[in-house]
Amino acid sequence: MSLTKEQSVEVTPGGESGPRGVVAKVPWGSLTDYSLPAMLAVLVAAFCILEPQTFATVQNLKTILSSNSVVAILALGALFPLIVGEFDLSVGANLGLSLILSTGLASRSGLGAPEAIAVALIASSLVGVINGVLVAKGGIDAFVSTLGMSSLITGGVVWYSNGETFATGIPHGLIVLGRNEFLGVPLPVWFLAVTVAVTYYLLAATPLGKYLYAVGGSRDAARLSGLNVPLLTILAFVVSGFLAGVAGILQAAQLGSGSPSVGPSYLLPAFAAVFLGATSFRRGAFNVPGTVTATFVIAVGINGLESIGAPFYIAPVFTGAALLTAALAARAFKARRTA
Repeated sequence: MSLTKEQSVEVTPGGESGPRGVVAKVPWGSLTDYSLPAMLAVLVAAFCILEPQTFATVQNLKTILSSNSVVAILALGALFPLIVGEFDLSVGANLGLSLILSTGLASRSGLGAPEAIAVALIASSLVGVINGVLVAKGGIDAFVSTLGMSSLITGGVVWYSNGETFATGIPHGLIVLGRNEFLGVPLPVWFLAVTVAVTYYLLAATPLGKYLYAVGGSRDAARLSGLNVPLLTILAFVVSGFLAGVAGILQAAQLGSGSPSVGPSYLLPAFAAVFLGATSFRRGAFNVPGTVTATFVIAVGINGLESIGAPFYIAPVFTGAALLTAALAARAFKARRTA
């Protein structure tokens, strides 16, 4: 017996099935669309009960939201190339580039916060342009080209910083972006909210979003429909680079310094969030609400486990497990759709 998206169950007032019963349809597919929000609610409730003194506090909530806003924005950047069927493995290193430029240009060259931020965003966006051109025009596999770009960026960051951390001369205008609050909410959370609203509207309510999903669905069909597939692919990488730059600036603002070692370690959490997010809201499709919810499912899980005494290596283990779970779920969705 196979399950359909809506399986009907016939029930009579007396509790027995019969011809005069009322048919109630259980939307199993719709229920699983919201599995991630349900999982998040369960995790929060469980850790609040297990560790109310440390987990269930306003300050801990602010810490989770603020520190993981960077990961969520980076994940939204990685989302765009995946929608068009490509990978951008340079997002983590690109975050590091933005961080080191926004702090280094101020610390070493004396630039103000606005100028340093502008240069960092332009540089990160330019990385996106190069990635897009290599993939769309050069015909190079995105996995290879962006992995190579990641290595180049990492080397360039170490060269520029000479392997040292920029910790002095960081402008106050940059630091306040990561440490101040508005209406009791940390500023990074507001930046995330704006990013979510813009990206969701772009992908869900504009022709551009439909075109990007069309390219990811079938490049040949998109091309035959008159879409400029190379240009749309490049645009997806540019958005990815720009959002990686935004994430890098916020991370620099939170740290108040710039270290050349920050950046590549953000790649796995970002991709885990995107792939896990594809299991909810729009199952089997990369989407904004799923990505953001998955980011905080992973964050709450790690924070909660640490609060009850889990070992220090729980973060990469939990993140890796989430990515593998997402991959298995994606395979199951594909098999069910084929069946």
